[in-house]
Amino acid sequence: MPKTFKLKVLTPSATILDEEVEQIIARSIDGEIGVLPDHIPLITPLSLAPFQYFSGGERKVAAVLGGMMEVSKEGVTIISDHAALAENIDSVVAEREKELAAAKLAHKSTEQVEVQQAEMELAKLLVMLETVELARRLKNTRVG
Repeated sequence: MPKTFKLKVLTPSATILDEEVEQIIARSIDGEIGVLPDHIPLITPLSLAPFQYFSGGERKVAAVLGGMMEVSKEGVTIISDHAALAENIDSVVAEREKELAAAKLAHKSTEQVEVQQAEMELAKLLVMLETVELARRLKNTRVG
């Protein structure tokens, strides 16, 4: 049995993930980082991006929309304003919301604050859709 560590993904409203994993691949603001059991302690800010984790020999995908990742001897904790497992993302709804945000950006009379909000919403939706697509590509990929 492969060596594992605890992975927790927390948002202000919920615990998204709390399980034993063999590995994580996340995108920090400085680039991709892989974490295996017994990794040195680390705290790093995360980008808006999908991240992969390996659990029970399966590669799984989740979206993290920024936040912080702490690696300690107890495991890895990711804290983000918003995160979601790929299987919990409704791509049809996300695609519709992406189109609405893009339309708002195209509207010339939109206030600057509304433009910034639409840009942020669009960036989040693009990450959610990227997460779903990555999960589809990796479906049934086994490791180990």
